[in-house]
Amino acid sequence: MPTPVQQALNQIDGRRAAALGLDLARIDSPTGETRAVAERFAAELRGLGLEVDLFRDFPATPVVIASLPGEGPRTLIFNGHLDTVPIPHAAPAIEGDRLTGRGTFDMKGPLASVIEMLRAASEAGLRFPGRIAVIAHGLHEAPGGRSEDLIAAIRAGRIAGDAVIVCETGAAALPVIQLGMGIFQATFRREGDATHELQTALGTPHPAFAAAEALLALEALGERLAAVPLPYVGSETVFTGQAHCGDFYNRFPVAAQIEGTRRYAPERTADEAAAELRALLDPIAARRGLALELTFSKVRDGCRIDAEHPLARALRAAYAGVTGRQLPLCGNRVVADASIFANDAGIPAVYHGPAGEGAHGDRESVPIAELERAARVYLLAAWNYLNEGTSDPRPESMQRS
Repeated sequence: MPTPVQQALNQIDGRRAAALGLDLARIDSPTGETRAVAERFAAELRGLGLEVDLFRDFPATPVVIASLPGEGPRTLIFNGHLDTVPIPHAAPAIEGDRLTGRGTFDMKGPLASVIEMLRAASEAGLRFPGRIAVIAHGLHEAPGGRSEDLIAAIRAGRIAGDAVIVCETGAAALPVIQLGMGIFQATFRREGDATHELQTALGTPHPAFAAAEALLALEALGERLAAVPLPYVGSETVFTGQAHCGDFYNRFPVAAQIEGTRRYAPERTADEAAAELRALLDPIAARRGLALELTFSKVRDGCRIDAEHPLARALRAAYAGVTGRQLPLCGNRVVADASIFANDAGIPAVYHGPAGEGAHGDRESVPIAELERAARVYLLAAWNYLNEGTSDPRPESMQRS
């Protein structure tokens, strides 16, 4: 006779998860405007018997905080975001074996997989040997948000747990290191107004030349960073995506601006990265008689997790149990919420979500089979982690496979 865990795994239905994902995706929820979808998601959790609270310090984007009590000392949190990038997309739909539409992959579909995991456990009468928590927030996508709502809920003491699975990325490999990232903007500015080139005094500082020198200095910094590899994640980077100067071909400009990103190791802070950029660019401005205006906006700091942490072991065992394949280790250059739990709450976190495509792109989608696979991995990982201490926490049928 199947064990309760095996019965729950057998109950998981990708089509049911996709139907919920479609329902959530039909609710428009750009960053900072997620109240309607948060309330819909909260209602789904309440319907499964979870205790649900809405943290409303940001009224337009409340944080959903749900809890399923269990017998055991540990709490495992499943986390995701309900906001989407404000980029137009065709209407959400189920097209054959895929769920398509803005937010279906990033990341309402993955949150639907969490609901499917809880629904299947309830239908099978499975009680987890510990507490399950579900957190969903709506200020994730930079620059519209930098998880201010999630951080506020943590600082208010409303979120507690022992480990977190952030339900995105990591579909085929387990990130054990994440780089931090900040957005910098450097403006070189001279005194006076913009003037015709022939009416500008000889020797007037030219902001464009300072910006050009700064670009070369940043290129050299990038080469130095690339020469120091980090395990699993490559190296730290500096990248310039925009450069602007002037407004007309023969007007002498007042300012030149460059903007880009700086990705840095978990052991470094945003303040350290900003100070490094200032030390690099200040001398250029001074040498050319210009003022430097430098801003550095932290998106996330970096984080690490030990590959032998109980959660990492539980997730890798679950992935192997569900797919029959090993989950290799990797690094994550994309910034997301694991670092907030690790740095602001002191809770170790990993990433694992369904494999999809088109996040922030013109066509976003996730395979229904991946929603089902992720739900199975979530259920078994929760059982493994919360039930740690047995010789093999996998269901007996999986031990024989």
